[in-house]
Amino acid sequence: MFQLTTQRLILREPIEGDAEALHAAVFSDPLAMRYIGDGTVRTIEQIRFSVRRKIDCLTKHGVTLWTAVLRETGEIVGDCGVIPIAWQGPEFELAYRFGQTAWGKGLATEAGRAALAHAWEVTDLPKIIGVTDLRNEASQRVLTKLGFEDLGTTTDYYGGEELRFFRIARPQ
Repeated sequence: MFQLTTQRLILREPIEGDAEALHAAVFSDPLAMRYIGDGTVRTIEQIRFSVRRKIDCLTKHGVTLWTAVLRETGEIVGDCGVIPIAWQGPEFELAYRFGQTAWGKGLATEAGRAALAHAWEVTDLPKIIGVTDLRNEASQRVLTKLGFEDLGTTTDYYGGEELRFFRIARPQ
């Protein structure tokens, strides 16, 4: 099984058995979900579907939302990776979703750095974008720390919702 390793995380290929742990860590928590999509918690069936979609994305594009596992404990704390925006493309975005136990520790930045490096290595993408809920200042800081340029707001993605828009170009 392919994996990316950082100082504190293993970002590994998603497997169907991840659904329950991801649901418990992130997707059943209203606070963790408040800035993701429509802000509602997800059912376990929705997360099982999501995991299958991540597996298909990896097969098709060589990138996906990797399952984020703490190296020290083996606990699944979220996911992070580069995917086609809204799972449709044509642009690709850096996305990450972590449970509360992972907040405030720099794990999203650490995971994002590894996911970006892998994406640059295995794709020919000229740029990767990032979009956040306007209120999600923590996520905006992550993108800025990773070198993304803040381009203001956009309504071009996710059903016309006004989002903060970031972009990073392929390193020279």
